[in-house]
Parts: sequence; C-alpha cells; structure tokens
Amino acid sequence: MTERGKTRRVLFMVLTVLWLAVIWGHSMMPADLSKQESGGLLALLIGWFPFLTDHMIRKLAHFAEYAVLGGLLFGATAGGKRSPAFPPLAGLLSALTDETIQLFTEGRSGQISDVWLDFSGFLLIWGCLALIRRIKSK
Repeated sequence: MTERGKTRRVLFMVLTVLWLAVIWGHSMMPADLSKQESGGLLALLIGWFPFLTDHMIRKLAHFAEYAVLGGLLFGATAGGKRSPAFPPLAGLLSALTDETIQLFTEGRSGQISDVWLDFSGFLLIWGCLALIRRIKSK
C-alpha cells in the first residue's frame, strides 16, 4: 500500500472514531434533550415534507448516522488485510453498544428494532461501496 493510501486510511479511521463519539454522545442525551433536538429538526423539515413525524425523524436519524458510519469504516478498512467480516461485525457491535448506552440514560430505552435499523443503514452504504469497489477492480 502506498504512503498516500495509508494516510487516507488513518484519516478515515480517525473520522470513524469521531463519528462514533457523536453517535454515542447522542445516545447519552437525556430523553427531553433528545426530543427537543429531533423536534427542532422536524420544525425545519416539515415545510418541505409535511408527512414527517417526530418518530420518523428519530428513525431516519438512526439509519443515517449508521449509513455515515458505514461509509467512514469502508474508507478506513478498504484495501486492508483484515477479514471482510470485520466491518459488518464492527457496525453491528457499534449499534448494540449504542442501544446499550441508552439503557443507562435518563428517559431512554434500548430497542432491538433500532439495532437492526442502525445496522441496515450501515450495511446499505458499506455494501454498496464494497460492490462498487469490486466492480471497478474487474
């Protein structure tokens, strides 16, 4: 691997860790602050998307946070020597950790359905990027 490739992977790994801190930081927010944050986003988007609800915003946030994580982790591990199972396993463990954190946060609860939603966002982006990379290499 070239020096540029190594630098790129390190950058993506740092961004991945920072993004996990953002995700888990949101999970540590008490329920009233989290609801206030999603309510603010809903107020911004409701004019363009009148069908949106607070519940939908919260679920889309789960999916989107982990989609970003999937893209970042793809960049951090692309071309590496790790098992191809490592990124999806890391994505699943991150989602499980996220929901576990919420079990210990005031007014929050961990949901198995949110683990699957998180992991779906992760897999969608990571899988698409892996497929594109495979097609390009042929």
